[in-house]
Amino acid sequence: MFKAWTDRWDELSVLVDTGMAYVAYLLVVHFYFQFNPRLATVQLLGFYFSWSLLVLGAAWLGLKLNFRGYSRRWNQLPAELAMLLLANVELGAGIAVLVFALKATWFSRLIFVLWPLTALVLQSVVHTATKVSLARFRRTGADHRQLVLIGYPSRLNVFRETLNAIPEAGMGVAALAPVPLGDDSAGQWALSQLAEWLETRVVDSVVLALPLDDQVLRGAIRLAEVQGKEVRLLLDEVGAMASRSQLYNFYGNSVLVVNPSPAHPTARWVIKRMIDFVGALVLTALLSPLLVGIAVVLKWREPHWPVLFRQRRVGLNGRQFWCYKFRTMIPDAERQQDQLRHLNIMSGPVFKVPDDPRVTPTGRALRRLSLDELPQLFNVLGGQMSLVGPRPALPEEVTQYGDRSRKRLSVRPGITGLWQVSGRNEIQDFQEWVALDIEYIDRWSLLLDLKILLRTIPVVVQQRGAH
Repeated sequence: MFKAWTDRWDELSVLVDTGMAYVAYLLVVHFYFQFNPRLATVQLLGFYFSWSLLVLGAAWLGLKLNFRGYSRRWNQLPAELAMLLLANVELGAGIAVLVFALKATWFSRLIFVLWPLTALVLQSVVHTATKVSLARFRRTGADHRQLVLIGYPSRLNVFRETLNAIPEAGMGVAALAPVPLGDDSAGQWALSQLAEWLETRVVDSVVLALPLDDQVLRGAIRLAEVQGKEVRLLLDEVGAMASRSQLYNFYGNSVLVVNPSPAHPTARWVIKRMIDFVGALVLTALLSPLLVGIAVVLKWREPHWPVLFRQRRVGLNGRQFWCYKFRTMIPDAERQQDQLRHLNIMSGPVFKVPDDPRVTPTGRALRRLSLDELPQLFNVLGGQMSLVGPRPALPEEVTQYGDRSRKRLSVRPGITGLWQVSGRNEIQDFQEWVALDIEYIDRWSLLLDLKILLRTIPVVVQQRGAH
């Protein structure tokens, strides 16, 4: 019953926020034409209002992707505002992709900027007003919930002090039962007390502070469930890891999936893959004359050498794949690598030689403009790579990785990434390189991918950091 009410509140909150985003779109479009009456043609108005359902769907999707649970009582306002900020930033990035993909050149850049900002303001006002109103209401003694606290003593004390310090949360302690870990008698006493408290006192929720013996945990949940009481688990060390978690019912088994970073499999991850596929498909189509032209030049300059160079690389979670590039070196370049080891400027397992003598004149021109990596678009279409991500590693490099470096393998490698747009030639320390990749993984968002893609363009055009 309590879960049903919680779900209803969550869905209602998402719908209200979606409604505010839609109202923001209508307001921005209205005032845009109000101040630019000459542009208010029937055709242009029709374009904007034909996008209304698309805008509504995009707003709802952006909010759901960043949704981690609203609560009238348990969430703090800054956490909800952070969710809204990220949702609207990604909403803007998503609309930018749609405008580009659908070639909606009529869509005003001013509306594109003002709409997410106005939506954020309206949503923030609604959330702030709700929280402030409820806080004032609860300070009068109304809308209070009584909790029974059971579990690890130190966690119970900290949580009780928190409740006492925040009266606007509207929660009080009806009873408390400390249970030291491994103390069977204290556990049995707590269960018997819980059964009595549930019968004799007003109890709205049972809070269980972990760590707690399995028998006590199961028994407390069973007692609360029988009487229709809500149960909340108060996490300790696990709580930090579970900040990006999701609970699944796997054929009767409750599985808490803890994602170590935002770049790991979530709904946004699926959208990233969709953007990768569509983006690679569009780029391959647009650049097909260039791809064919480069292939023809390579075959003309070196008729006995293959046009493409393929090499085993390590991708997502250690999966190996064939990575494709235009050939820029002589055919036996890999066998000559040991002879050039003394010229390597990189620390760690990575090998990089400035003005590498194995590179052909044509290959040097391709590398200068980063055109040699264009065939990796086919790796993106095949799902082995992404448009943005860490550089794909060689198997022999991975064997020398430490635990921290292996985090680079937890996402798909990319054609471009933070390393490429952060002065790749200036970076000679492998650990600094790893730090940039881990920063990308930990900070990942669709907006960050968009920023890196946009920053890649001047890097390529100005030929910065290319050997």
